[in-house]
Amino acid sequence: MKSVVKSFVLTAAIACTGLLMLGGAHAQQPAVSAAVASTAAPAASSPFATSHLFPYLPAETVVKDVLLSSPLMQAARAKKEAGTARAKGIDAGTAEFILRSTSQRRHEVAAGTQLHESMVSIERPVRFWGKSGMDHNLATQTQAFADIEYADAMHEGARELMRFWFAYLRALADQKNAVTTFDLAARMQRLTQSQLKQGEISQLDAELAHAEFERITAARSVADAQLASSASAFTRRYAGMVLPTHMPVALGLDASRNLPPLTETMDFMRQEFLDKNHELNMMRVDAQRLRLAADRASRDRLPDPTVGVFSGRERAGAETISGVMFSMPFPGASRFHHATALVADAQAASDKVLLAEQQLGAMFESMFIQFQHKRTAADNLKSAAQRQALAAAQSVKAYTLGEGSLSDVLLIARLASDNLNAAERMQLEVVELLALIRLDLHQIWDFDE
Repeated sequence: MKSVVKSFVLTAAIACTGLLMLGGAHAQQPAVSAAVASTAAPAASSPFATSHLFPYLPAETVVKDVLLSSPLMQAARAKKEAGTARAKGIDAGTAEFILRSTSQRRHEVAAGTQLHESMVSIERPVRFWGKSGMDHNLATQTQAFADIEYADAMHEGARELMRFWFAYLRALADQKNAVTTFDLAARMQRLTQSQLKQGEISQLDAELAHAEFERITAARSVADAQLASSASAFTRRYAGMVLPTHMPVALGLDASRNLPPLTETMDFMRQEFLDKNHELNMMRVDAQRLRLAADRASRDRLPDPTVGVFSGRERAGAETISGVMFSMPFPGASRFHHATALVADAQAASDKVLLAEQQLGAMFESMFIQFQHKRTAADNLKSAAQRQALAAAQSVKAYTLGEGSLSDVLLIARLASDNLNAAERMQLEVVELLALIRLDLHQIWDFDE
């Protein structure tokens, strides 16, 4: 009977290690979701720079359709329409025609007669002192702000989708590792129960093995819950996209391609990022708009005159009068203080632009540096996972020759599975960093309208 148990143990150990060696088997299977394999043409000017990202990302056309139909972009579209209407209103100005009409009766006491008299006038303020041209420029900046704000909403929506996508992939990697570890623990649990019945191990060893199995079972439940939570969070926001059920092929240990290093210099990419950043461009346009508003308020210290024409009938039509009217208010201190306040607001907005340039530039440098170092770490972890998988295979071979123990074989196999999971997670972090960099440079998912 012992020889039968030993043969069963050997078979299970080989099966466990075989399962581990095929830990990247999901990578060899086609993804169920067609969204993973991007077929859209790259938006970047250098397709090679972004082609390495396609195996990890959903199709560009699918992403665009989902974003355009999302409540976020519907609200952004309405906000853009409101900005366009405000810009047209600024360009048109606030001046309006005013119609005045009076009717009166004149009573002559001496003659004892009553005479009907009336007067009609129409008047309108006139934008003098070059204010019309300044309002046109202010309207142009207001429209530009609305356009950039809409593009920023689209860009931020793409960033959010990308974060949820990689959060799901990380949860999928953890769940796959939890399943692999659970299978190993389940086999170990069955083996120890068989060994306990044959008297080959003590009750204490069997209890320890059962406790380890329960711990791993709980860890798998947590991984399953995290995967379900990530999937629910994604599908609730992006109902038109189908999530993959397998890890991307490029994450496998036998994948021939790794992510290439960034060939552009950090200074060049940072400047390109600052030039194309929507948030920063909105602040720049807003600062320019406030400067124009300050100039407009300074010019408004000279009030606009009001001109008009009138016509009247006096003494029951015996006399008619007509003429033009002109009025102009005397400016008060409020106009001066309002103009001064807008000048200060414009200066504050310009200073905020400089601060945002420093902060966003530092953020991009951090992403750039993290990518370079984590890319090296990912390569090292992948190499370690390959070596650990080889060690697991060798431990099985040694066990068949009577060397080592089953616990050593299973421990090495579990370590190999954990190393594979760590390599996959690090690779996903590197891919996410690179995807965010290329997205911020508008080289992928560039949906600006």
